[in-house]
Amino acid sequence: MTSLESRLAELDQQKEQIRKQIDIRNKKKKIDCYGCQEDHKIGDLTAIQTHWYTPPMGCTEGDFWNEGELQFICPETGNINRLLFDNQDVPYEEREDYANDPEEQFKRNYKQLFREVKDSYDQKNPGKWVNNYSVDQNRQKFGLVEKRKQKKKE
Repeated sequence: MTSLESRLAELDQQKEQIRKQIDIRNKKKKIDCYGCQEDHKIGDLTAIQTHWYTPPMGCTEGDFWNEGELQFICPETGNINRLLFDNQDVPYEEREDYANDPEEQFKRNYKQLFREVKDSYDQKNPGKWVNNYSVDQNRQKFGLVEKRKQKKKE
């Protein structure tokens, strides 16, 4: 190996170590629970990844499941917190772009940090649930794209 390649391999190792440190830090971040009014560490929570079904639309297009919202179960009450995001500040045509979608950013950066992630293909919620906007309201805390400031009409 030349010195440039060995330096690159060393930088890759450092990068991986830093990513692990970030994950350890992020597991300790707390999410407000709208069920018990307490906050819980992400690493202590069980998440539910919901899915919704798209039926076949023709003779050549098959059916498939789409990834829906991320939820978590309150360890105190058992209530399900639906992690919701208000993307009204992002133009509709830009919402599918990862850089503009805080919900997708949160899933990509935090979903694997929950104690456990259960997939749900059932449309029914098992038990009581609450709408939770705490992550959306604290985007900066979680390193997500900030809300755009509304332009004032003159």
